[in-house]
Amino acid sequence: MPLASHLAPRLRLASSLAACAIALLVLSPPTSRAAAFGGDDAEYTGMFDADLAPNREDLDFVTFRPLRDLSKVKFEKPLDEGVSVSAGRLYHPPSDKSAILALLVESEDALPVFYADLNLDGVMAASERFDLARGEDDNPYIWEATLKLQTAGQTFASFPIFVRYLKGVRWSDMQEGERYVQQSKTAFARGSVDIAGKKTLVQYGYNPKSKKISAINGVIGIDGDGDGEIDMSRFSPEAAEAHEEAVVFRVGDKYVSTKKVDVEKNLIVMRSHPSSDYKRVELRVGAELPDFQFTDFKGKKRQLSEFKGKYVLVDFWGIWCPACRDELPYLRAAYSRFQPRGFEILGMNTDAPEVASQIKGQLEKQGMPWTQATRESIRDVIKSYRIHYYPSTLLLGPDGKIVSLNQKDQPDLRGADLLKSLDRLLPP
Repeated sequence: MPLASHLAPRLRLASSLAACAIALLVLSPPTSRAAAFGGDDAEYTGMFDADLAPNREDLDFVTFRPLRDLSKVKFEKPLDEGVSVSAGRLYHPPSDKSAILALLVESEDALPVFYADLNLDGVMAASERFDLARGEDDNPYIWEATLKLQTAGQTFASFPIFVRYLKGVRWSDMQEGERYVQQSKTAFARGSVDIAGKKTLVQYGYNPKSKKISAINGVIGIDGDGDGEIDMSRFSPEAAEAHEEAVVFRVGDKYVSTKKVDVEKNLIVMRSHPSSDYKRVELRVGAELPDFQFTDFKGKKRQLSEFKGKYVLVDFWGIWCPACRDELPYLRAAYSRFQPRGFEILGMNTDAPEVASQIKGQLEKQGMPWTQATRESIRDVIKSYRIHYYPSTLLLGPDGKIVSLNQKDQPDLRGADLLKSLDRLLPP
């Protein structure tokens, strides 16, 4: 559908691992200290904010279906006559189940309203009614709200659940009266650390079930450019997913990692590093992508530089990833239509090596004749780029420089818009 095609690239989900975390309660304003005078031995301290922040970059779709028999739901205050009601189940983080009954209430002469039985008592209370507001001032199709799930006895008083209603969006597999709602499942514990006299925003993945924050595992973010926000988008140097490692970030001209977090003392401790410890390759439009080697599925050693002189779509993906598979029809169309005009695709496959033989068969079955790099041969590339969302795609120009990272105000590399972008960029 035209509307769905227009919105899908902006709303397409990426698959990523949920981070485990414990948050800290704010007891006093952030403080700072230096453990030593040497630059590489300096330590910086801070504390967490009182409220968690929902992870808006990793959203799940929930299908809401028409609810015509309202007698099945108890309301503290009855609904108005003539409203349209659809129902779905939201994810309940403490139980790790889709246990929250939620209702989307619409009428012709009022804004959409959201109900959610957050305390699971079977009654839609007045406090469980949420007005939806436009997510973007100029977009009548996106309506949003943040629900606060009370978490008594935990470090934080509530857990935020971000919901987004895609009003008017229709996909071919939707039944009459169905609605699509997105929701966040994870949240971030945010705080500030005084790094060499500069208050710096940091955040760590939080899970209300485990109630732990890890300095070496999960999604971590830091405001590296000092704009007061943390960019969690793909390829952002301000975000990373850690796996048993102290990830080094660049903050201005400083290089830091998280040394520890202390629940009892509500303390974040970061330490400085020499620049040589910073291994991340920062990707920006206009910068040349460093050359790298890889092995294709025929066992042949290859290099990125082989593609110089062509537009190259570098696509980090996997058969395991539903959102990646959703892109395949558009990739096939792009390859067929634009390869004669100097276009190539380099697939950066992330499927496990033990299923490599199956993947080879899938490549042929799915009609994917373009070059594919095996996961084992690009482990270092994935780590140096800090890929933590899939699919992640970038476009290179004939000179090897980055044309688009599929971010705002850049050529769109998703869905049908990929074809439009390539048609504008490539020579006839």
